Amino acid sequence: PICISQLTVTLMPDGQGGGMAAIWASDFIASDVEDCFGNVIDKYSIYTEEEAGAAGFAPAAGRLGIDLDCDDDSTVPVRVYAIDDNGSADYCAVFVLVQLFQDGLCGGDLAGNLAGNIATQDEDLMEGVEVNLTGTDGMDIMSLTAPNGGYGFTGLAMGEDFTVEPNYNAAVDLSEVKISDVVKIGSVILGTSDFDNGYDYVAGDIDMDGALTIFDMVGIQRVILGLDESFATGETWRFVTEEYTLTTNNWATSFPEVYNVNDLAGVLSNVDFVAIEMGNVVREGGRSALNLETEDTSLEAGQTHTMILTAAEMRGFQGTIELAAGLELIDVTFEGEGGLNLNRAGEGLIGVAMHEAISLTLEVRATEAGRLSELVSLTETLVRTEGVNLNGESTGLGLAFNGSSLAPAVSALLQNTPNPVVETTTIRFELATAGPATLSIQDAAGRVVLVRQLDALAGMNRVDLTSKDFGAAGVLTYTLTSGDFVATKKMVVVR
Repeated sequence: PICISQLTVTLMPDGQGGGMAAIWASDFIASDVEDCFGNVIDKYSIYTEEEAGAAGFAPAAGRLGIDLDCDDDSTVPVRVYAIDDNGSADYCAVFVLVQLFQDGLCGGDLAGNLAGNIATQDEDLMEGVEVNLTGTDGMDIMSLTAPNGGYGFTGLAMGEDFTVEPNYNAAVDLSEVKISDVVKIGSVILGTSDFDNGYDYVAGDIDMDGALTIFDMVGIQRVILGLDESFATGETWRFVTEEYTLTTNNWATSFPEVYNVNDLAGVLSNVDFVAIEMGNVVREGGRSALNLETEDTSLEAGQTHTMILTAAEMRGFQGTIELAAGLELIDVTFEGEGGLNLNRAGEGLIGVAMHEAISLTLEVRATEAGRLSELVSLTETLVRTEGVNLNGESTGLGLAFNGSSLAPAVSALLQNTPNPVVETTTIRFELATAGPATLSIQDAAGRVVLVRQLDALAGMNRVDLTSKDFGAAGVLTYTLTSGDFVATKKMVVVR
């Protein structure tokens, strides 16, 4: 046969104070061989050189592997035989290199090992979890889980007691903890829904008092809004030993969050934990998107407007309502359950997290002319966006302005902004129907200083000008003419 010249095996603890490993004839075969008639020989046997060198030895088919233990040398010569259907045999001489899984395995002071894995209930592997090991004589050491969720401690004293405790002090992940979680917890409290396992109950119980209450909902909501950095307990993840099953009946009682080892004997490799992300009870999001809806309108500088955002097809939503520089907030109210973050309202940022029978009313004042749909947007500046459909599923979220693509009922010329004009200004106007329009600007003596011929659209239009376009300073008038519509307003140009 054509063989690999040497292979290495590792003796593992055999549970009786020694070590053992198996090696197989097929491990050494580099490629198949044929007999004189072209038939592939696929019967192999393996023997140690000591066995094969004995007087009267004859190889037999079916000796597929051999066991090696602490009595074998670090290098063991073996023979691998190929045997045809007639019993004819030939062999190759190879070597097995024997190594120990740990120092002291085959005599001396034997050391023990502890190892395990950490994953969520959805089997997502947890990297970077701190795993603390404490023991006698003040032992306190730490290992971080690898990308595959694994960790390990080696060289431990045999016969001693140890405690394994994982910790993960990460910030609340606001891409996972959202208003859909609040909605789900609320439905469980009301009895209109439930969890099918104890892990979700533990995740929802953020104050860790053994019950799901309105305080858990409020605590999650405050973190979503950015009013609190973390939950009141400071715990964002909890862990339970994998061998303990959390159910809907036992979750509120004490459960093992550490693994205790008494009288360590050899290698213990299944010290596994299930990781529970606090506040995250809805771990699947839908692919659809829902819209908050409001009516679009045109605003003139100084005009106040009541903007009502409705969420008729939702059980909840969260996000940031952002007002552009030309709009300022006067007041905000809402119907339903939820909360607001108004810490940066002066910057035009309103954080929102709401659920159940919801609508949001904003009273705003325009500091410059414009259309509402140009001055209000939904962003993630303070609070990430999410919608919750009527089935309690997480969805995307948008902001829709009804009538934003429709022409106004009447035409109007709006006040230029900014006014007075120092360097630049914008003149906006709305037309009921599309068509040619003429914008002319006159000085105080009635002389025309600028004329623009425009192909205007139905709806909002804008003309951007600089102080160089006027050629004059002081009080100017500007006139828009389109069909039967004529309107004039004044502006002040400062040099």
